[in-house]
Amino acid sequence: MVSHQIAVPAARAVRAAIAAVIVIVAVTACNGNGITGPDPATCKAALQAQYVKAQAGKAHFETNLPACKGLPQSEVQRLAQQVQQGR
Repeated sequence: MVSHQIAVPAARAVRAAIAAVIVIVAVTACNGNGITGPDPATCKAALQAQYVKAQAGKAHFETNLPACKGLPQSEVQRLAQQVQQGR
């Protein structure tokens, strides 16, 4: 009887811990694969690379890059201005 009284709370604790781990993994996976939306930092890095190529005469400075897809146009323009101003 005593072993059963110990086993039930232990099993509940294990199930609660497993549920917590599942939630943490799910949240981490969603945040890491773009489900939360496009990343402005990735867009800005792509814009900077495009700007360097444009300055070298190897490309035109464009803001419609795949890395910026999904961001509001106003934000892309703001990032492009920052890149052009060296910020």
